[in-house]
Amino acid sequence: MKILLALDDNPRAATEALRLARERSATLNALFVIDATWEMFTGHDWLSGCNARIGFLEYMLSQEEEAAATAIKACAETLGTEIPGALLTVTGDVVEEIRKEACKGYDLLVMSTPFTRGLEIMRDPVAKITKNLPCDVLLVKAGSR
Repeated sequence: MKILLALDDNPRAATEALRLARERSATLNALFVIDATWEMFTGHDWLSGCNARIGFLEYMLSQEEEAAATAIKACAETLGTEIPGALLTVTGDVVEEIRKEACKGYDLLVMSTPFTRGLEIMRDPVAKITKNLPCDVLLVKAGSR
C-alpha cells in the first residue's frame, strides 16, 4: 500500500497517516506544497511600480519556505525512520500539485479538513483536490478529538 500525506499545520493528519502506514506496512510519502499563486492573487496594479508588490511577494515566499521547513521538520520527527517513504516539497498551485502527486499510483490520500496551506486557507480546496481522484481519501478533522 502507498499513502500520500498532504502536509499542512494539522498534526492529527500526520499522526493518522503514520498510524495507517504502520498498521498496513505501507509506504508513506508526505508532500508539502510551497504556494506559488500569491503573484496571481495580488494582480498587477500601481503597487508594482513602488516595489510594494515585490516586497510582499518576497515576504510571502519567505513565509512559505519557513512553513515548509517547520512542517517537514515536524513530519520527519513524527515519522522517524521506521516507515518507508519520503518527504516531498514542490512549488506551485497547492491544489494542482497535490492532485498531480496523488495520481502517481497512491492507494490513499490523507489530508486535513479544513486544509490550511497558503492561499487555500481562504478557499475550500478539499472538494477540488478530491474530485475524481484515482485513490481513496481520508479527511482528518483539525483540532482535538
